[in-house]
Amino acid sequence: MRIGALFIDGLILSAVGFVLGLLLESTFIEIGDWGRLIGFSISLVYFGVMNSVVSNGQTLGKKALNIKVVNSSNDTISISKSFARYTVLAIPFSLNGIHITNEALVSYLMYPFSFLIFGGFFAIIYLYVCNRVTRQSLHDLIFGTYVVNSEVDHQKVGVIWKPHLLVVVILFVVSIIIPIYTSQQAKVESFEDLISTQKTINSFSAVTYASVTSGSSIFASTNEDSQTTTTTYVNVQAFISENNVADEALARNLGEVVVNTYSESINKDVIKVTLTYGYDIGIWSQWFSQTHTFAPTDLLGFE
Repeated sequence: MRIGALFIDGLILSAVGFVLGLLLESTFIEIGDWGRLIGFSISLVYFGVMNSVVSNGQTLGKKALNIKVVNSSNDTISISKSFARYTVLAIPFSLNGIHITNEALVSYLMYPFSFLIFGGFFAIIYLYVCNRVTRQSLHDLIFGTYVVNSEVDHQKVGVIWKPHLLVVVILFVVSIIIPIYTSQQAKVESFEDLISTQKTINSFSAVTYASVTSGSSIFASTNEDSQTTTTTYVNVQAFISENNVADEALARNLGEVVVNTYSESINKDVIKVTLTYGYDIGIWSQWFSQTHTFAPTDLLGFE
């Protein structure tokens, strides 16, 4: 019921985001990831007000499914606590996937971001799924709140199983260890070359942010011989500031950067450049993409 209510609320907020996107698309594209603050602010006001005493602890989704937010005394919570409670819930999802191109800033933020995004995200999901006694997730545990049946005057709740708390602690500890591991991996020569390629592509005026990955895909045939084919690739996803996702010349230029800065790319089967244009404001997003595929040898000899 709780997830169902969240789904209904998500549809309502998505409708608001869709309308805003129709009116302010160019602005959202221009401000990039800062647009997430718009969706975060709208959601914060919606959930902060509706889950508080102002609306009897019920968003529109909770009203539809007859549940509400209360404290341990079975009373609805203050608006300030409701705002804080939603902030804890929303931060991991709002920060997830954010693009930071400033290398110095990344080095400062990778630990707190991993703690908030990885630790917070998985702790919230774990408790939603596994805490079947009190049904409290991370934000409920922090602020002492419960989501209960609104048609029952007073409900007794159990005590959270202590190993759940241990799992949450472990998730947050792991979230601190992950940046240590990834920073060590980044010092490996092949990763350093990929990072160098990414920086060069990010310097293009038409590109707002790019990611570069190297890998392989395996295709298994359904015929009796059951043959498998492995394709190695370098993949570039470039977010661009203009709606030119079909611009093959730009895609080729980015592919040329790959073969000229990443020595291992010449041994790959293909170089895939995906041009992406659009915006994400948290409560609504709209993207247009087109993938351009090149053979590394076709890109040799260009500067």
